Amino acid sequence: MRDIASGLFIFIVLAGGTTHLLGWFMLAAGAIAVGDAVIVLRSNGPKAVAYGIHGATAAVMLTISALLVIA
Repeated sequence: MRDIASGLFIFIVLAGGTTHLLGWFMLAAGAIAVGDAVIVLRSNGPKAVAYGIHGATAAVMLTISALLVIA
């Protein structure tokens, strides 16, 4: 459900029409993926999941947000 809500927030921000705003939103939302990675690592979950899924998601989101902010 959280993923669906996050997607809806992005569409709402997109409707606002500014790439700057979307970039800052994506930067803040990237904290979710970082938090998920920390939770997996602290609960002794698989490191491949923490880094491969959540870490990669955070890296992609932070890269895209940086590009949107400087656009």
